[in-house]
Amino acid sequence: MHTCNAMEALVKKLYRLTDDRKIAGVCAGLGEYFDLDPLLFRLFFVLSLAFGGLGALAYVVMWIMVPEKRAAEGAPRTISHLHLSETDRKIAGVCGGLGEWLEIDPVFFRVAFVLLAFVCGLGILLYFVFWLLLPRPTHLPAAHA
Repeated sequence: MHTCNAMEALVKKLYRLTDDRKIAGVCAGLGEYFDLDPLLFRLFFVLSLAFGGLGALAYVVMWIMVPEKRAAEGAPRTISHLHLSETDRKIAGVCGGLGEWLEIDPVFFRVAFVLLAFVCGLGILLYFVFWLLLPRPTHLPAAHA
């Protein structure tokens, strides 16, 4: 028979991380919870503004309801962060960064952005948002000998 404390230990908890926050730590907490780069959640919330803003409402609700925690209290994360590419740049390094992050040839992303550009300029808008939100890498990749 399990006690309540034993059952609570099995359930993964969602927290807002104060050490890696941009606004309230919601996206950093979601990134830790799902073992994904918080930037994906930041992009989702920004893009949701163009579709009625329901994501902004969800963000505010999570800001109020999700408890706060310092990132150092949790287990260390070993997540590959999405960033602009320094080595595979055609315009700003967005597609190269996506390719490096997902280990996919960046040409797939370039084609997708061009095709989406024909859908009311969506590809251009998405590329611009990625360009603004993606950080530059903190270190350059080692050169292959």
